[in-house]
Amino acid sequence: MTSNIEKSFIATLRMFDHRVGFLEHLYGKPAMATISLFSGGFYTGRPQIRDQSHLLGIRINEQSDRIKPLKLHFGHTPDGYILTVKNQGPYFNQVISNHWLDTVEAVKPDTDSPSKFVLLDRYGTAITRDNLQAEHTPVCLKLESHDYLGGIKIRSLPYVYLGKTEERSKITFILSVVEKNVPDIKR
Repeated sequence: MTSNIEKSFIATLRMFDHRVGFLEHLYGKPAMATISLFSGGFYTGRPQIRDQSHLLGIRINEQSDRIKPLKLHFGHTPDGYILTVKNQGPYFNQVISNHWLDTVEAVKPDTDSPSKFVLLDRYGTAITRDNLQAEHTPVCLKLESHDYLGGIKIRSLPYVYLGKTEERSKITFILSVVEKNVPDIKR
């Protein structure tokens, strides 16, 4: 039986025709969005401008500058992987977690309940470091809520976010292992 360290690794996540990363890298910093709040179909106040630089998104290759691939530590737990950012910069060592708009964001590593992700192959079979043989592997990410990670567009906002989607809208990423048997990140 292998330990959590032996099942943990560092890898990059990318796509063939899109770039994957933080909105500030994909669209420019700061990545601002004007959000109108609605409740029960009725407008409930003045639009709010929010900095969404820390949210993850995708952008077509031709529309974005060259950015470094999203590098993550995949920390194994019995319920899935906790994803920790390993790119140098303001989000280094922050964990990827659910956000209030069904998107995913970088949050401080001391969060009480970090989101966990299950890696799936094209047949829907769970992948761990034990059965991850190829250097570059197509994978889908499934959240503990049983939603998949996919591209979502929120009406009136200018970005394509990574967030919770149904199976038919999931994204297949290219997972490229950089380092194996990596200890868990101290939280």
